Amino acid sequence: MKSTVKTFAVFVLAFVLFEGCKPKNAYEKITHDPLLFTQMQHELNYVIIYDIFTPPVASRVFAYSNLAAYEVLANEGKHFESLQGKIKDLNNIPVPTAEQKKALDYPLAATVAFLKVGKALTFSQDKMQHITDSVLDVVKQSGIPDNMYTNSVAYGSAVADSIMAWSKKDNYAQTRGARFTVTNLDGHWEPTPPGYFDAVEPKWGTIRTVVMDSVWQIKAPGPIVYSNKPGSPFYQMAKQVYETGIHLDTTQKWIANFWDCNSFKLHVQGHLMFATKAMTPCGHWMEIVGTIAKDKNADFYKTVYSYTGVALGIFDAFIASWNAKYTYDLVRPETFINKYIDPNWKPYLQTPPFPEYNSAHSTISSASAAVLKTIYGNETPFRDSSERNWGWPDRTFPTLDSAAREVSMSRFYGGIHYLPSVWDAYAQGKEIGLLVMSKLLKKYKE
Repeated sequence: MKSTVKTFAVFVLAFVLFEGCKPKNAYEKITHDPLLFTQMQHELNYVIIYDIFTPPVASRVFAYSNLAAYEVLANEGKHFESLQGKIKDLNNIPVPTAEQKKALDYPLAATVAFLKVGKALTFSQDKMQHITDSVLDVVKQSGIPDNMYTNSVAYGSAVADSIMAWSKKDNYAQTRGARFTVTNLDGHWEPTPPGYFDAVEPKWGTIRTVVMDSVWQIKAPGPIVYSNKPGSPFYQMAKQVYETGIHLDTTQKWIANFWDCNSFKLHVQGHLMFATKAMTPCGHWMEIVGTIAKDKNADFYKTVYSYTGVALGIFDAFIASWNAKYTYDLVRPETFINKYIDPNWKPYLQTPPFPEYNSAHSTISSASAAVLKTIYGNETPFRDSSERNWGWPDRTFPTLDSAAREVSMSRFYGGIHYLPSVWDAYAQGKEIGLLVMSKLLKKYKE
């Protein structure tokens, strides 16, 4: 999982020198290369993995970092407009000075803004600084005029500062250290094995939304009425999870593992306990964005546009899903099944430490798919290779919807969600993704 940005950047520089022997604008082959921005997303993703951020917190990092890059490019006015006035309290984004406009590389400024916000929002700032230094060192060697380099870095930094100032008003700081009180009432959530961890981010539903007017604008219908009586709809729903888990086939297990994205999985072997890290579900989708943008030969601007749309959709989707989780406080299948069906049953995947309804994986995946298919079309086949570092073979999808639906089913196969919960979440996320595109980003101007 080590950083590869320096090797990547040096490769790009060597390519430029070989192909053009420093033509007039050789630096643009680096600063305007969408693959460089995709690599920055990848590097940030792996810093997030290293720092073991929870999925909701990871979504915040991606949303604000990408928004900073987007706002830089919006001020150039070529392909999309600023989101000021469309997003709550987002205003006073700096515009380039008259002097800066004389020599300003907007893609370089966007990359600087992305990296600076990413650094500010992560713990491993030394790693983020190394990534930034590696990129800027290569840019300096590319023949970029000194004044253009200075102006671009200064402008990107100024936009990053404004986004960070805005981010501090989203109620995040006020939610740190919040604890959830377990009710011990039948049908409500309680800690699950093997770690019996406290509930994660119980106040995430109070974080300021970006695209939704409020967290209640697009809400899930709620779970079916709880009952532990055999034959009741709730009991039958839990039994469906139980029986499916007993009879999983090889493909279903593969699907469950491929989309697990458990950022901190606890392993217990006798008296030995250890944890492993993995991508968050939002990190997984950010990797998919890079794959599709590359497959579609998207330029730097459309690549940033795509990442920003997905990141904002995921951010609001997590807020909406987490609000539902702590509003309904529903028992996990593992707890219910162990109490009322089979005390020895275990889900195929490790149950995450928060209430069941609804499935955040489903919500953020359908939101991502809705954004991407608005940009590129639903008939967008792609090969997802993002799980190779964890030993899972690639999966190929004919459409974006097929991927989002598979994610939803993966949580049911894993035994950690009831079936209605994943489809309620899927519908909720789809609405959020469409709202992102209709209210904020609208149509990309080629």
